[in-house]
This record gives sequence, structure tokens and C-alpha cells, in this order.
Amino acid sequence: MDLDALKVPFEEQEIEWRLQSCGEKNGKFWGICLAYVKNRAIQNRLDEVCGPENWKNEFTVGPQGGILCGLSIRCNNEWVTKWDGAENTAVQAVKGGLSDSMKRAAVQWGIGRYLYKLEEGFAEVSPDGKLKGMTKEKKWFRWNPPKLPAWALPDGKPSAISEETESLWNEILDFYNDGALSDKEFEKAEFYKTNNNTEGLKRCISFLQSKKGENGIKN
Repeated sequence: MDLDALKVPFEEQEIEWRLQSCGEKNGKFWGICLAYVKNRAIQNRLDEVCGPENWKNEFTVGPQGGILCGLSIRCNNEWVTKWDGAENTAVQAVKGGLSDSMKRAAVQWGIGRYLYKLEEGFAEVSPDGKLKGMTKEKKWFRWNPPKLPAWALPDGKPSAISEETESLWNEILDFYNDGALSDKEFEKAEFYKTNNNTEGLKRCISFLQSKKGENGIKN
């Protein structure tokens, strides 16, 4: 049994995204999202690496409420258990708590731990977005998650760059060639491009346009 295989990145479709915070500014919605491995993907990974008969989980009530999950793997004919817990969620409280506690216990074994290296990603707000978000003011909007970087994919290959991203990136390059971008700003914009994060690129362009106006930078 190769336990290191538990740490291999997952396919994009096996990752779910949740909004950490969101709001509305100047009539435009924004959101910051975090990535998590789907619980079903964790179970499949354990089946593949350990075998269905060599892992198990158990649940108990947490010391201050919520749920604790003990995820056990049979190593050299001995069961080794690692625990972690989560609070019950606002929606489907018990089911959500069970799922989240298992995800956290899986991280103790290295499953999906690489996702903690991801920076907070800005959601790509779009009327055609696959996901829904709601602000504190109870306003709904639709959004798509950012693309994962190459190192967070199983084959190490980045996702295809969208046409919109390419167009925005060309605008960034124009600013860079005009000397309007510092190296640090360029690296940040390049990170957004790699992640197919159009909202991040748009914010960069908006900032550069205001900077251009203040400094009188010419094309």
C-alpha cells in the first residue's frame, strides 16, 4: 500500500468551491472562494489506494458540539486512526457536519492537503455562472470558480486559457510594455492568467487605468 498516493491532486471535477465571503460594490458583485475535495472523491481515493476492506470511518459528538470523524487505515495489519472534526453546517446540519468532519480527517492522511497552498481565489461573477451566491443583503448572483494552477492538477497540466482571459492578458501586456506595471504587479496578473481568473485580471486593469490617469502615463 503506497500511502503517498493519497496525496496526489484530484481532477477538477472532483473539487468543489464555496464562497468564503461576498458582497456588492458599485453595483457589481464579488466573491472570494475556497476549494475543497468532494467527499465521494475521498472515498474513491481510499478505495483505490487502500482497498475498500482496509479503511473505515467512525463518528462521535465533538467536545463542544459538532461532529468528530475518525478515519482509520489498516497498516501492517494494525488499524491507525486519525481524528478531526467540524461544526454542523447551516444547511442539512448533520449531513454537512458528517461530510466536513470526514474531509478534515482525510487531510490528516494527506488527502487534499495541497489545496491549503492555494491562495484565496476570486469568483468569476457571470449571469451564466454554474454556482449561486447570496450577499448579506440577500441579493443573489451567479459565479464560476477560478481555474486551478498546473501544480494542483494530477497531470501537472494547466487548464486551457479562455478567450476572455487571453484578451484581458493582452491588455495587461500593453500596460507592462508601457512601463505602467511593476514586476510585483506583473507577477500577480500572471497568477490570475494562469488560474483563468478573469475577475482578477479585470481588477488589475481597472487599477492600472486609474494609476495611468494619476501619473499621466501615455500609450
